[in-house]
Amino acid sequence: MKCKSCPFWISIITIILLSLVITYQFVEPAPPKKIRIATGREGGGYHTFAVEYQKFIAQKNFQLEIQTTAGSVEALQLLKLGKVDVSFLQGGISDETTVESAELEALASLFYEPLWVFYPTHKPIQYLFELRGKRIAVGEEGSGTRKLVLFLLKENGVTEKNTTFLALPKEAAAQQLATKEIDVAFFVMSPTADTISQLLNNPDLELLNFKRDLAYTSRYPFLTTIKIGEGMINLEKNIPKTDKTLLATTASLVARRDLPHSLVRLLLMAATNVHSKGGFLEKKNQFPSEQFVEFPLNAEARHYLEHGQNWLENVFPFGLAATLDRLKVMLIPLIAVIIPLIKGVVPIYKWGIRFKIFRWYRVLREIDHDIESMKDLEVIDKKIEQMKQLQRELLDVVSVPLGYMSEFYTLRMHLNLILRRLKDRRQEVLDSR
Repeated sequence: MKCKSCPFWISIITIILLSLVITYQFVEPAPPKKIRIATGREGGGYHTFAVEYQKFIAQKNFQLEIQTTAGSVEALQLLKLGKVDVSFLQGGISDETTVESAELEALASLFYEPLWVFYPTHKPIQYLFELRGKRIAVGEEGSGTRKLVLFLLKENGVTEKNTTFLALPKEAAAQQLATKEIDVAFFVMSPTADTISQLLNNPDLELLNFKRDLAYTSRYPFLTTIKIGEGMINLEKNIPKTDKTLLATTASLVARRDLPHSLVRLLLMAATNVHSKGGFLEKKNQFPSEQFVEFPLNAEARHYLEHGQNWLENVFPFGLAATLDRLKVMLIPLIAVIIPLIKGVVPIYKWGIRFKIFRWYRVLREIDHDIESMKDLEVIDKKIEQMKQLQRELLDVVSVPLGYMSEFYTLRMHLNLILRRLKDRRQEVLDSR
């Protein structure tokens, strides 16, 4: 049976498919399966965290490739050059030009990194400007520690012109400080690091208490204050023996601006899994955070940090959720094209059915009006054939809206009535002859 409404519906479906095809051109490409991250040296804090990220991301069927470096300065260079996608960076290592660069964006701050300054107990120090003329371990070349320390020393008038700066690895710096080969050593490390523990347990060494912490934190936004209370490191040995105020930076996750949104969310899922537990200095759920970041915060990262995982990520595996999220742009034609079409199609289709019914009734009315005046058998036979043709046409109607079925059946009943009257009139004409 021929479907007279099929061309109409084919046109509607064609418009919808064309809209979807056009909109698909604006769908973000599928993200790569591999992410490259820059860390510090193998075995260091950044590298250890990256390994935890790697395990979490592998569970989502993505791969995290770890690139070790000498420190944050080198890692930042790799990031700027596009050799890695994301990096752990220590606060305070970037200059204004780098921060304002449109190529890099922060995803979150992750944890505190205290600045530890150790010196021999018999040579007490209260301020950084007192370090002029001393032998100072300021961190390795390419490390974030070195850049931060040199900056703070320069602000206090301590430079290479009046002081000896030594680029020593942390283990060598700790050893030479213990053997009095150097006068002061700077470290940016976790309080749980073995090196820090060894130095704090050495009775011949003292930890600098930053008296002017407000002066530093008010001048330099990337710095914050950390309080280490008496006995906080070791209750039994009462380490430290007095309350200490330390300056601290925050480690951040910084990415290239072109990192796909889905990978931004994946990295923040890993960061939340690793860092939300808290630590020695961090409270539970304090990190990851949008606070303390130096680079402009990525828009997708801001949304994630404020709202967490979306409902797709809570319901589906990450890969499928990311795909569905990318395809959400295709809702635009559904809203802008399909819904108005659907709202308009039903009235138009109903109007078409009603128009046909009215058209058929028009024919019936004309015939009904002329029946009594019909005297020519040939004319009557043509009208009878016309009625039979209308019957066949009605039978060919595939579907009629339920709201119009009453009119449809009434039409068929009236058609049969007119057909019967025509046959009766034909018989009357025959009888009259």
